[in-house]
Amino acid sequence: MKHMRTTKVLEPGAFKIDDTIAFTLTDGETVEALAVRQEGNDTVFITVDCLRKEYPLIDSYGKYTGYENSSLRTKLNGEILDRFPEELKERMVPFENGDLLRIPTEREIFGENPWGEKEPESVEQFEAMKLRRNRIAFQGHNGPIEWYWLQNRSVNSATSAATVNLTGRAYHDSASHSSGVRPLFKIHNP
Repeated sequence: MKHMRTTKVLEPGAFKIDDTIAFTLTDGETVEALAVRQEGNDTVFITVDCLRKEYPLIDSYGKYTGYENSSLRTKLNGEILDRFPEELKERMVPFENGDLLRIPTEREIFGENPWGEKEPESVEQFEAMKLRRNRIAFQGHNGPIEWYWLQNRSVNSATSAATVNLTGRAYHDSASHSSGVRPLFKIHNP
């Protein structure tokens, strides 16, 4: 059983860690998101499962220079964000880099960097991700278990990035391969 307290529809009010919200993307895909961190008056959510469609981090085989320069980042804040419902987008606030959607880092999921480049000690693991079951995600709401991307470049290969595998463990894969995407977003609590 996933570590979640309640499922709420998206309505005004303060969210707490472990709350879940459910919404439908403009193409009809159903999504649930779990509250994983409070940042002042804002709540950070991660989708419970991956989106139905898989994406590569980079569009062609080659060196993975990092998430900030990836084609996935562009797609997240373009075609994927465009699918989110307007009432949710109106309440979103940007992350530090100005993006409204991003993918998690290895340290946010695992509390350490077993495959990817090191992150600052100030980056903390999401409490819910301490349970391996919460690290496991499906492809879409009712699909099969899915691998998914993390932001970190692999330290073992210039063409790879950190991932979460089917069993909720850290691994890595070629950044040009298609894999699951588990977006994070931040909602302002009025």
